[in-house]
Amino acid sequence: MASTRGYPILSEAFFADPYPLLRQLREECPVYYHAPIGAWFLARHDHCEAAVRDRRLVNARARELLSTLMPALRGTAELEAMIGQWSRLLWFLDPPQHTRSRGLVMRGFSAAAIERVRGEVRATVQQALAQVEAGGEIDVVWQFADAVALEVLCAIFGLPGEQRGDFRRWTTDIMQVAGAGATDEDPALRAKEASARLFGLLAAVVQERRAHPGEDMISRFLGDDRDDPAVLEQVTVQCFQMVGAGYLTSRNQIACAVLALLQHPDELARLRAEPQLLGPAIEELLRFAPSVLTTNRLAAEDLEIGGQTIRKGELVFPILAAANRDPAAFAEPDRLDLARRGRPMTFSVGPHYCPGGPLARLELEESLMALLRFSRWELIGEFDYRGASLQDRGPSQLRVRLDA
Repeated sequence: MASTRGYPILSEAFFADPYPLLRQLREECPVYYHAPIGAWFLARHDHCEAAVRDRRLVNARARELLSTLMPALRGTAELEAMIGQWSRLLWFLDPPQHTRSRGLVMRGFSAAAIERVRGEVRATVQQALAQVEAGGEIDVVWQFADAVALEVLCAIFGLPGEQRGDFRRWTTDIMQVAGAGATDEDPALRAKEASARLFGLLAAVVQERRAHPGEDMISRFLGDDRDDPAVLEQVTVQCFQMVGAGYLTSRNQIACAVLALLQHPDELARLRAEPQLLGPAIEELLRFAPSVLTTNRLAAEDLEIGGQTIRKGELVFPILAAANRDPAAFAEPDRLDLARRGRPMTFSVGPHYCPGGPLARLELEESLMALLRFSRWELIGEFDYRGASLQDRGPSQLRVRLDA
């Protein structure tokens, strides 16, 4: 039997600090049916890892997920249009379609390809910090992390810079849906409108890049197949996912990492004293303070997880942030240890490992290297997590004084 006890997942208190509740779930009810959205949540590392690899839990779930997370639009033409668009995203594909589409994306997102854009990322980071003088204050979210994440995407995808405000608004509205944050009609309608507008813009950019290829990501995605209509469509669709998900994920991950270091001054001092720890420190910060809390799948048949029966057609949310804090996988998991070894589940594992992971790591690496040039960080004022969701958790502001 599923637990009848209610655990307040999706509450403001949960997003402000999810880890006490995730620990409670892991210990009391690691396979939990959350009645308000009619989905299962997994809180143990072994269950989460098994779930993202289990072929009985499929990715072809756009209809079920959007219908669950956008109840205000059920049965409408608006929702059907959005389902039609989203069902082609890499996030919602299974083999063999997933294998083909991922191969196209990896033309631009392989580790080697991402390393080639390091110079652009570094220049963007330096530009974002150029306004900060010694002893100056900066909102790390909006004056630094947001600028880095948005400018990097516009630069490497060759997107029109004059529409940065549109990208910011559209992706924010879209990710509210993906992260179970748009259950009312107005946010759902905004997400639907944003989805259509972003698709339209990217389709136009892909056509322009077909005629005038360059060195940007879209041109790399197209490769030598730019005259194939099916490839043009696939590039448009997958750019939607990479741009839509990549901006907020990177912005929030930079902010979450900076906040974690501010809250653990001994580890921040350790990183300053031992700069060679930066590599493992990035992995540890992704584990300890991820900006994405969950992924999700759809049961294609009845199956059992942790003694609970998951019925065909039910949604399953492996809580990757809970897996990252499971003592069965990480010793003293609630302690930030920048020398810790091991790979977190933040970007998932297996064939559906997030292709944007290398870019997010690169942006975090360059951001931390630049910020560490300031000898002292001081948190100024309060912060909160307004607007956070399962796919988009980060402080809504983070004022910091940086001293030379």
